[in-house]
Amino acid sequence: MSAYLPEPRRSVAPGRPIRWRLVGLAAALLAVFAALFRPSLPLSRETYRYLFVLDITQSMNAQDYHVPGLPSERLGYAREAIRQILRQLPCGSAAGLGLFTTQSVQILFEPIEVCEHLAVIEDTLSHVDWRMAWAGDSHVAQGLYAVLRELQRRDPRSRLVFFTDGQETPPLNFRPRFDGQPGGIQGVIVGVGGTRPVPVPRYDRDGRLLGYWENADIATPPVATTDYSDKVETPPLPRQGLYLSWVDEAHLRELAAITGLEYHRLEDFAPLSRLLRESRFSEHRRTSTDLRPALGLLALALVLAVHGAGDGLRSKESRIP
Repeated sequence: MSAYLPEPRRSVAPGRPIRWRLVGLAAALLAVFAALFRPSLPLSRETYRYLFVLDITQSMNAQDYHVPGLPSERLGYAREAIRQILRQLPCGSAAGLGLFTTQSVQILFEPIEVCEHLAVIEDTLSHVDWRMAWAGDSHVAQGLYAVLRELQRRDPRSRLVFFTDGQETPPLNFRPRFDGQPGGIQGVIVGVGGTRPVPVPRYDRDGRLLGYWENADIATPPVATTDYSDKVETPPLPRQGLYLSWVDEAHLRELAAITGLEYHRLEDFAPLSRLLRESRFSEHRRTSTDLRPALGLLALALVLAVHGAGDGLRSKESRIP
């Protein structure tokens, strides 16, 4: 009777698996080391170039946004919208900032690259408020036409994003003439505020609430000159009562049609951000693309692959009789 002898245990030569694991870990370490030098590669990609203009007249202090955790006043809500948009623009895009009041726009800075200068742009944006206004009147059409002329002269590649409630204060009794080319500058007029009339807060220079603006506080309309075209019939403001404000969509849509810009009502940030990232507002240009994210993902993939291969090898060896 012959004795049963078990087959000898097969062993796996350790040389090859260990060698490949070392190579994988070395490659992961090399990728991490390369990322420390901030490598970049010039690539052609879709980018955007915007000049954001904020209406800082006092009607923009009206509080008709009611989103938990976000500013209720129009100016604060518009600032937050710009901040969200900036964070979603691809690197290589550029953004500038301007302020509108009375009949003109003051450009604080021309478009600069958003990823490298995001902290500077957001810091400047956070300090914008109504006290920076150099006059109290609000003549939106004249301000819009003025900045379009300025962009056509200085930077026709830029797209304009003009945030305003559309309030002409005092109401105009004439229609300004647009002497530019409709569609010569692309962009969007963004209507800020609600459609229901609300009072406009009145603050002192330290930001303390004094009350609300009244119709009696609003100055008389300016006199038309030869720089303007047709006269229009504007009903006078009542002598008594609070001065009420709302987003004047009819007026802003009319301005959009005259200038060739688009109109968009600001309610939620996401639709506006998607609109401003559409291809028709973009340009293809060679930009320096940061390779660190790709190198980091490569290093992580190599480490996971090495550990996965090691676990698989140990499991296979444990099954060998």
